[in-house]
Amino acid sequence: MEEKRKSIVITGKPSSGKSTLISKLVKRLEMLGFQLSGVITPEMRKERAREGFYVKGIRTKKERVFAIREREISQINEIYCKYGKYIVFPERFEEVLREEIEQKTEVFILDEVGPMELACSKNLDVKWLKEILNLSSQIVITVKKELAEKLKNILSENFDVILKDIDKDGFDLSYITALEKLTGTEAFLIDLDGVIIDSSEFHKLSWFEVMEKRGVKFTEEDFRETFGMTNDLIIKRFIPNATEDEIKKISQEKEEIYRNLAKGKIKPIEGADEFLEFFWSKGFKMALVSSTPKENIDFISEELGIGKFFDVVISGSDISKGKPDPECYIKAIEKLKAKPSKCYVIEDSQHGIEAGLKSGAKCIGVLTTHKDLQDTDIKVENFQELKSILEEVLE
Repeated sequence: MEEKRKSIVITGKPSSGKSTLISKLVKRLEMLGFQLSGVITPEMRKERAREGFYVKGIRTKKERVFAIREREISQINEIYCKYGKYIVFPERFEEVLREEIEQKTEVFILDEVGPMELACSKNLDVKWLKEILNLSSQIVITVKKELAEKLKNILSENFDVILKDIDKDGFDLSYITALEKLTGTEAFLIDLDGVIIDSSEFHKLSWFEVMEKRGVKFTEEDFRETFGMTNDLIIKRFIPNATEDEIKKISQEKEEIYRNLAKGKIKPIEGADEFLEFFWSKGFKMALVSSTPKENIDFISEELGIGKFFDVVISGSDISKGKPDPECYIKAIEKLKAKPSKCYVIEDSQHGIEAGLKSGAKCIGVLTTHKDLQDTDIKVENFQELKSILEEVLE
């Protein structure tokens, strides 16, 4: 029996974040290399006040005024219907939508289905919706709450339908469910320092010691800004005149100090070992990806016994460019023989998130080291929260 295509239906009250979710999803799917078409309906604003809506084609980039506040109607000659505060032009919506339907696509996005899009009615028996049902692509639709169940029933004849209510499920879970159902997951690529192990204090103290020996000022802020970068990049920044031999010597000295400080004291981040055990037992591929030297990874593996979980290990010794360059993650994905869009990178630093995004993977930010990570697909406080979310959304 042929597997049904997936349709993700997102609903919620007005201003619940449905359109924000769609905008984020469109951006990420395009970054992941998916062919998209469909329409989005961004707000028209004037001095922060909402004046109406546009309809924009994702592929064609065509843009029309879709709805406008009634008081502005003196500027418009054609009136189609009135809904609430707005004069609506549903034929313009259809015009852009039909051009998008004609585009070859893997995922069709429709934001959103409600009375305005349905020519000021709640009747879903419209020709353009029937045309969408015949598309070969997967579909993501946001819909007004009062129409959600009715739309789900219509879609169920052709699609495996996942319905998420932002008001009940929350923005993050609704978004990551949609992303996951469209992309799927084969592997997790996991950073070491600050993600699996709580090592920042040992690294900080070792940097302080090697820099102080050389009369170089190295502050807490310097450490936070460079955390996740390779040693040679850090040394070149603070000791710009160092030769390659000196850089190598300073790096080796720093790591020896780190291992001496950490021996017998290093511990996993709370919940990390249970996370690794659980997803390893479920058969997901896993890679340890770190800019730290191989000697440190061997040391940590011996101290904590985590080596068995990883199919692939990438260390600073395996790469020529440190994060935020994506080399480390690209190499790990290639060695895993995985598709980038089916991989999750788990990171605690902005440099690491940037590297993960550039590699073509999805990105999870664990807020163990930094609380202001940007451009993640999801952010979690700890591994217990992450495990709970992924257990729900992973097939």
